[in-house]
Amino acid sequence: MTTIPNTTNPIPTMPKPTNPNTKPSLAKCNGGTPPNYTSLRKDNIDKIKIYYNKLLDNYTKAYTEYTTNKNSTIISDREDAEAILKPRAEAYNTQIINLSKELIASVNRDTDLILDQKNNLEEKQQQIDTLLNNTKMLKSKQRDTTISEKARNDSLNTTKVGTEELQFTSHMYMAFNILLVILVVGFIIYLVYSNTDTTTTNNNQNSINSIYKNIKTNN
Repeated sequence: MTTIPNTTNPIPTMPKPTNPNTKPSLAKCNGGTPPNYTSLRKDNIDKIKIYYNKLLDNYTKAYTEYTTNKNSTIISDREDAEAILKPRAEAYNTQIINLSKELIASVNRDTDLILDQKNNLEEKQQQIDTLLNNTKMLKSKQRDTTISEKARNDSLNTTKVGTEELQFTSHMYMAFNILLVILVVGFIIYLVYSNTDTTTTNNNQNSINSIYKNIKTNN
């Protein structure tokens, strides 16, 4: 006859994963350094392995005990097998099934978090690309503005030099014209005075000749 303890072994509860979140959260990707999923996954797997080995060991013992007592020739052993050992083995079996489901859920959570982080990183990369493109565009505009400003300055300098040369030429022409006017006026004055002096001299000469003729006639 197999002896069954008065108190049943408590079914171990499954340890909670290190990450308590059941759904991916943007906060995990936005705030600070992203979580180290490799370390987090290893920590969860180690905990699950310990729990699984303990659960499997208890299930194996309970099932072996159940089958032994179930096949016993003693009625009380068979009754205990159905009343105590079978529910206990089924409970361990249920825990193993739940563990499998939790493993699948954990993988899905990790996958969702990784996808969420990937999408978030892609958005940030797009933002960075946009900023880089804007920076390139601003640099190009600044370069074009610098070239345009230099061209305007060169044009202004050329215009300024041309204006100064034109002013100098205008002043030279003006001075030449003034000098020419002065020469023409002087020449005119010279001609006027020269004609006047010639006429006066001729008149004087005629008067002298007339007087001389008169004197000569009287004599």
